[in-house]
Amino acid sequence: MTREQNILTTFSNARSRGPARNTAPSLVSALIAALLLFGVTGCAILPGRTNPMTSDPDRPYNGTRTADTVRNDFYDTIDDTVKQTGLTFPDWNRADPKRISRDTCAIGSKAGKQFSIDLRGGASPDPKAAVEKIRAYWESKNWTIESIIDHTDAPNPGMQIAATSPTGILVVYNPTKNNTNPGKTTDWSSISVESDCTLDPSLNGVPTPRTSPPPSTGS
Repeated sequence: MTREQNILTTFSNARSRGPARNTAPSLVSALIAALLLFGVTGCAILPGRTNPMTSDPDRPYNGTRTADTVRNDFYDTIDDTVKQTGLTFPDWNRADPKRISRDTCAIGSKAGKQFSIDLRGGASPDPKAAVEKIRAYWESKNWTIESIIDHTDAPNPGMQIAATSPTGILVVYNPTKNNTNPGKTTDWSSISVESDCTLDPSLNGVPTPRTSPPPSTGS
C-alpha cells in the first residue's frame, strides 16, 4: 500500500461529513503515524542539479536540501494552494505563521526534521468544481494526482484530492460545502501540507554546514 493510499484510507470519511473540528486528529499527524506504521520514512525534496537521486520516486532528492530551502518551498506551496482554492484560510499568514509543526522524520538510519500544517477554512460552493480546478492546475505544473474521493452524497457534500508536487511536497485538499449551518463561515474545508525531510542540523540549533573557505595564503 502506498503512502497516499494510507492517507486516503485513513481520512476517506473525514471533512465531507461535516465541518472540520479542531479536536479531530490532524491529517498530517495521522499521515506521519501511517508512514511510520508502514515503514515508509522517505521525504520530499526540491530538485537541484547537484543533489543526489534516491530510489524513492516520490522523494527524489531525499534529505539533501538545507532547512531554509525546505521551509521556503513549504511556505510557497501553502501560499499557492490557498490562492488556487479561492477560499479563506484565516490561520495562514506567511508573515506570522501559526499551526506549523516541526516533526521528526527519518532517512535511512538518520533522523531529520520536516514541516507540516493542517489549515481549516471556508466552505466551498461546489466541491466537485473545486477539485477539478485544482486538479487541472496541479497537472499543468506536472504534479502527480494520487487519488480523488467523492463524498458529495453527505449532508455537507465534500471531496478530497491528494497530490504530490515534482519536488515531493504532499498536499491534501478537502473542499466541503456548508449545507447545515449557514451562520458558520469557517472550519469547513481543509488543506494539509507535508514538506520533505531535511538532515540540516540547523533545525536542532546547530548551524547549517557550509563549505569551508580556502585557507589564507597571507601576503
